[in-house]
Amino acid sequence: MATTTTRTEEQVLAAVAAGHEMAGMPLTEADEAAVRRVARGETTGDEEIARLLAEIRSR
Repeated sequence: MATTTTRTEEQVLAAVAAGHEMAGMPLTEADEAAVRRVARGETTGDEEIARLLAEIRSR
């Protein structure tokens, strides 16, 4: 039987931020907002990637 572990939004954000810090790329405010939207189920990772690419292409 598999068990499910649910992480809070703050735990998800802390894990993502730690990974980015270790990679030498700290989260921006926009990155943090995107992580929170995905953690809340408001968007998906794919939608956030598409949003970022559209922003880059519009420059």
